[in-house]
Amino acid sequence: MTVKEFLILSDVSSSKEDISSQMEKLPRPVKVGDVATPDTLNDLTFGQLIKLQSIANTMDVILLPCRELLGLTDEEIMMCDAEQVMGFSMWAAKQVEKINNLFASTSVPPTQEEARAGIEQMQFGMFGLIDYFATRMGITDHEQVESVPWVRIYKCLDIDTKRYVFQRRLRKILSEEK
Repeated sequence: MTVKEFLILSDVSSSKEDISSQMEKLPRPVKVGDVATPDTLNDLTFGQLIKLQSIANTMDVILLPCRELLGLTDEEIMMCDAEQVMGFSMWAAKQVEKINNLFASTSVPPTQEEARAGIEQMQFGMFGLIDYFATRMGITDHEQVESVPWVRIYKCLDIDTKRYVFQRRLRKILSEEK
């Protein structure tokens, strides 16, 4: 069954929850159509990650991973085997969730003083992350950051977080000694 046929049938199906739970169980296929699927998303650029994080509806879930990661057109995807496409798309969604969790792990809870000073107003979303990395690396064109592998940006955040936590501990120790 092609993706196009699947969409037509699923649109009139009364058991959408069953379909969704079955889709989540599908394995990552070796190929979608004639295109080999990646084993990991470690080569994903930050721009591609942002696009995959912007999935907003069912069509995006189905089409965007194949479009962004495999270079397939919407027409090609519609003619591919539905099980392959759904398996790949669900695998990609799970991988993006893992990547999101890695980025979330670099967040440090604020101190009481930082909270009183209004640190929650310092949340700038994806643009803030792009600006942070651009500033850190001396990149003047923010669009260049989108072509950087996400792993590199994550590692920089992880390193900076560990330095920040160390500096916070050191300040606390020094203030206690005085």
